[in-house]
Amino acid sequence: MATYVLELFKGWTVWNVIASILDILIIAFILYKILYALQATRVWQLIQGTIVFFILVFLASRISAWLGFIAVNWVLRGILSIVSMLPIILAVIFQPEIRKFLGSLGRRNIFGESFEFLSHTEEDIIKVIDEIVKAVKYLSLNKIGALIVIEREDNLNDYIQTGVPVGAKVTSELLSTIFYPNSPLHDGAVIIRKNRVTAARCLLPLSENERIERELGTRHRAGLGISEITDAVSIIVSEETGIISIASEGKLTRYLSVLELRGMLILMLKKEERRKGKKGA
Repeated sequence: MATYVLELFKGWTVWNVIASILDILIIAFILYKILYALQATRVWQLIQGTIVFFILVFLASRISAWLGFIAVNWVLRGILSIVSMLPIILAVIFQPEIRKFLGSLGRRNIFGESFEFLSHTEEDIIKVIDEIVKAVKYLSLNKIGALIVIEREDNLNDYIQTGVPVGAKVTSELLSTIFYPNSPLHDGAVIIRKNRVTAARCLLPLSENERIERELGTRHRAGLGISEITDAVSIIVSEETGIISIASEGKLTRYLSVLELRGMLILMLKKEERRKGKKGA
């Protein structure tokens, strides 16, 4: 065995070894990013189900051949023969999800201006978070529905353009006024960019996650939906119960206290904390 391995790598230079390692790492990184982006979508669920299905069919075809079940084996081999066509079939069925995935790549600004939520001091970050939390506390106590979206690195211009421009500094009074019942801007989402309320009454994509609780309405589905296709953070206040929720990276966390919300926002929005999290992942 050792002789075979040595023969296999005979004539390799140091660069050949380094290039092969880099080649494997690049492919692994690309696959990881694709699977990570798809894990909260229906596409990922279907991929998992499809893999299990074809493994079972393959095993069944082997067993049927061994037992001499000619007709059953013929049918199972016919099913296995369509594996090569599977990528095309999946691309047709899940065209909307694939468009969303590719669109999320385009929204990330690699060159030029950074769309990082905050680019100032830690004091500025805490100040804005406290204004948001103060507004959410008021809205929750009075059972006023709200959806606040905070832009991070992914550009949210497509969704900002669906709303009404505001361009005002973030204050608890402004946020509370926007979501007050019967106000002209209370429907839809508020989008915050770089310490400012950029737009209100914005339309967001609804989550298609089938595992979301049925009692949750459009506001929660919209907050979760935008977090599935961008890196934005959504804060949702239930109009019926006043329950505070937060959505990030396609995951919805409910029943938050005001202190818990503040702590989560600090961790999510401080650039230093987020970078540490990425390095530790």
